[in-house]
Amino acid sequence: MNIPSIQRFEEIKDILVYVAFSKHEVTSAELEEHVCDKTRSSLNQKLRGLVQAGYLAFRCNHCTRLYVATEKTKQLFGVRAVGDT
Repeated sequence: MNIPSIQRFEEIKDILVYVAFSKHEVTSAELEEHVCDKTRSSLNQKLRGLVQAGYLAFRCNHCTRLYVATEKTKQLFGVRAVGDT
């Protein structure tokens, strides 16, 4: 087993799960505090990759990027919108 690859996979999975189940837009500072123990630079690199791959979307609020899960991510983790049955 390639331990670094597994660790990277788990870090990405943890980010996606946190954002997918969040009831609000998520900042990188929030992810750094609650999910990832990497540097902000490393975390931002992962977030850029997830946006490019279509797993996350973001909007800018002044100087802060606010991340949300895309439908692709919500389907992956079985997240339903409020009111869905």
